[in-house]
Amino acid sequence: MALTLSTTHQAARQEAARVPALQASYARLVASPGEAVIQLFEGTPDTGTLIAELPMAPEVLTLDTEQIQIRTTAALEGQVTTAGIVDSARILDGTGAHWADATVTDEAGSGDIKLQDTNLQAGAFARITSAVFQG
Repeated sequence: MALTLSTTHQAARQEAARVPALQASYARLVASPGEAVIQLFEGTPDTGTLIAELPMAPEVLTLDTEQIQIRTTAALEGQVTTAGIVDSARILDGTGAHWADATVTDEAGSGDIKLQDTNLQAGAFARITSAVFQG
């Protein structure tokens, strides 16, 4: 007979694996040779319009193993290249590789990334007030 874990045992193993997985994600994001970048899009990252790119230096990121999150600790800013209403983002690690896609809302919303304003004008600055990546 093969070993069959109880439901609670299996759940405990899955929960225990979350922190090492989060640590690996954080290491990939901050240990790259360049800075990570958040690309803001109107529409989806695969088919939408790129509105702005904001650098995300390692020193503005923190790993919270209690909450199983990677969070920004300071606002991020970058110049808007194309006017539009932002609703999604693609995060690139410092090598330029795709790290994750995220939802974007204004500060009152529930997006992974929160902007001061999602309606952006070309030449203005986009301001990310917070970002939380749940692990």
